[in-house]
Amino acid sequence: MGKKKFKKGKKGGLLGFFGAIFRGIGWLIWKSLPVAVIAALLIYAGFAVKTALCEDRWLKVQEIRVVPPDVLSPQSVRLLEDKILGKNILLLDLKKIAGTIELGPGAQSVRIVREMPSTIRIEIQKRKPVANVQLKPGGPYAVVAEDGYIIESRPAIDPAWILIEDFSEPFKDPRVGARLQNKGFSEALRFMKIYRKHELARRENVTRISLDPYGNVTIRLGEGPDFQLGRRPSERLSFLAKAVYLFKTEPRENIEYMDLQYDRVAVKRKK
Repeated sequence: MGKKKFKKGKKGGLLGFFGAIFRGIGWLIWKSLPVAVIAALLIYAGFAVKTALCEDRWLKVQEIRVVPPDVLSPQSVRLLEDKILGKNILLLDLKKIAGTIELGPGAQSVRIVREMPSTIRIEIQKRKPVANVQLKPGGPYAVVAEDGYIIESRPAIDPAWILIEDFSEPFKDPRVGARLQNKGFSEALRFMKIYRKHELARRENVTRISLDPYGNVTIRLGEGPDFQLGRRPSERLSFLAKAVYLFKTEPRENIEYMDLQYDRVAVKRKK
């Protein structure tokens, strides 16, 4: 009789074990049901809001604003209007639109932003002139931006910017949109940025910079003489400051140029 009770107890134990598991699962489902319902409601509400916004007539693009207004041609603006006006402002791919804008040589970059609820603003960063570049002796002057692009051609020099002679370019007449290839151009601009902060700049003005085909930079102080500074002119600034002290003992008009490319000063005197 004890053996019979043992079998019944074993069978009741298994049923009790699985029953406890099913009751636990049921309890978890019952407890998590409100969370699932809330999550579903939130998802539904999100889709509903998105659909409402996409269909909202007040969110249709009604205006395109270009800043500054004279950078893009009227034809480019009309093409943008055909693509954008009337579209939902939230669904526009701004990066894709920016990639379709053809920038002229006077423009460097473009940024597009939404002005809610119905305006697209196109911000154009214009290239700023930094130098007059002469490509051949006696030739016209190219107005050049910091990245080397020619943005304008002029028959006369503009005194607001430094003069750079670069006779090594493959083209000899300024072509708007062309880019200077001489690596010395960027080094010359870097030198000028550092030089303007140097004590020497209060006494001596750089009046001309010359580049050779290898990118070596030569500068002229005042009416002369010239100073050959090599490919890293900003690193020779301390030598330039020391060389200028020679003018205290010798008239500068007697000197044709000084070579400061190395750790010695080589002076070429006029005959």
